[in-house]
Amino acid sequence: MQAQKLCVKLFLKDPAQLHGVKLVPVFQSWIQMHAVEDHLAIDVADYEHVPDGPGTVLVTLEANFSLESIGGRPGLMYQRKQPLPGSFGERLAVVFRAALQGAARLEEYPGLAFRTDEISFRIADRLLAPNTAETFAVVKPELEAFLHKLFGSASFQLEHTASREKLFEVEIKSATTASVLDLLGGLSSLAPA
Repeated sequence: MQAQKLCVKLFLKDPAQLHGVKLVPVFQSWIQMHAVEDHLAIDVADYEHVPDGPGTVLVTLEANFSLESIGGRPGLMYQRKQPLPGSFGERLAVVFRAALQGAARLEEYPGLAFRTDEISFRIADRLLAPNTAETFAVVKPELEAFLHKLFGSASFQLEHTASREKLFEVEIKSATTASVLDLLGGLSSLAPA
């Protein structure tokens, strides 16, 4: 799979956690502290006023981090914009690591909690990865191989629905009880940080 615009979304355990949380200063502190490894953080944009929108966005040269609520399900979305070297499996490790690192920071401050038993994986490239059964057949083997390493012995299933109107997306549901930090620790052997 040649597509580079890979996205990972980790859902909040309790959507009510966002009530009253101001994320602009949190993401601004990430810029000030150079907290996002291997990313040049540029700006923060607040789209909280947009229903079902991107929420608060940290813009970096390489990717965007957003605490969005598209589909009525709030979570942290990591969306890669710049190409990554390596195989598709190696690129998966990089984008999952970045998403988990962002979630771990948000769990520390302001104290949000993220699920690891359900994750959304998208490819934001309709040309290289149209939302078809054929694309799923190409992505599935490498995604499964990566997820076996990520989840260890925990079982998981992949759900995909082909649609011309939507980006390619796979819902990953697992039996894991691992925390964000547990999964992040397991990734340390999969790809360079």
